[in-house]
Amino acid sequence: MNDVEEALRRTFARAEARIPATPPDLLRQVTEGRTRRGRRGLVPATAMATCLVIWAAAALTWRAPHPSPAVTATPAPRLHEPRIHEPRIVEKIAPPLEQALPSVVAEVPREAPNGEAFTPKLFVDPRTMLGYVAKKGYDPAPELWIYHLESRTFRRLTVVGYPIAPVDSPAAGDGFIVWFEYVGRNIRIMAIPATGGTPLEVVTFPAELEVDEANGDTIYGVDLAVGDGRIFWSSTRSGGVNQVPVTGGKPSPVPGTKGLRLFSWPWAGRPLDGPGAMVNLLNLSTGERLDDPAQAVCHVTWCVTDSQAIRRDGSRVLDLPGDNPRSIVADRFVTLSQTDKQGRKASVIYDLATARAGRLWMRNDRKASTTLYVSTEMIYFKRGDKWAVIHDPDR
Repeated sequence: MNDVEEALRRTFARAEARIPATPPDLLRQVTEGRTRRGRRGLVPATAMATCLVIWAAAALTWRAPHPSPAVTATPAPRLHEPRIHEPRIVEKIAPPLEQALPSVVAEVPREAPNGEAFTPKLFVDPRTMLGYVAKKGYDPAPELWIYHLESRTFRRLTVVGYPIAPVDSPAAGDGFIVWFEYVGRNIRIMAIPATGGTPLEVVTFPAELEVDEANGDTIYGVDLAVGDGRIFWSSTRSGGVNQVPVTGGKPSPVPGTKGLRLFSWPWAGRPLDGPGAMVNLLNLSTGERLDDPAQAVCHVTWCVTDSQAIRRDGSRVLDLPGDNPRSIVADRFVTLSQTDKQGRKASVIYDLATARAGRLWMRNDRKASTTLYVSTEMIYFKRGDKWAVIHDPDR
């Protein structure tokens, strides 16, 4: 070995001695670090469509207090190995809905006496459902009907006289039923007494537009509510609550509601990503504001996380008997997925008021489930020649 080689050998030996020892879980640290950074870069996207489940509900957020997880030695995962969520296993699938929760289920015919299809929209009172009747396809003159649950009878209220889309939900309160129509590029709010009659125009104003010369302009509608002798509305684009007396008059903005959208009377809130997701709830009748818990789905009284339901005031906590909780309906109902020890799966409704679950149907991967329609105040689906409607009979 010459002098140059000897000098190099001594230099490399000294440098090697100064290199710190390699941690035994280096691969795990690198993998988890990449996973954490990657997740922070993801932006969740929500698309509204008519598919297996149609959601329109109210979501806030809740962060349940929990200690930081202890660091323990774990086998290093394989790079790019998917993380699999293990479903919560229940001892027994929930019994059928009518057996577990008979008082919250109502049956409504899918066909009105005139032979046309009846589509549920909302409850005028706990025993009276409002819906519209329209011919298949385009109907220039749909009709508003009510169905009385106790007498099992229909009654026609009025002919709308203008095409009404299923998503343009009416509102009811103070003895009135209101809805809006697109007239040119304007929004026209109409009203009738809850007993029926000839529609009266309450107010007309320019609709919010999104101009697109290539694909055509988008005309935005409004959310509606009735209460305290007034009709309220908010733009589905920019928010902001306005009001007008139910008998008509000059409209005016509601102070302190810039950017807010109507949620469930008397509440308005600030929209978040996702259907029905709102924070900063404001009571339009009393001025009360609700604090926003973090990281949960909330209505006015209840919030749900992935595994629990919690009252806003913290007075009650319920463990959810299933997975994938959705938006709370009528401040009471949550849809869940259940899996038992045999691997059988079911879709269920969990009632927060009674802490009981009722089965909608067993899930079969080879057969599509029935479409479940969900609004802020009710859930309904087709069952034979009837609509099965889940609602709060006390509201």
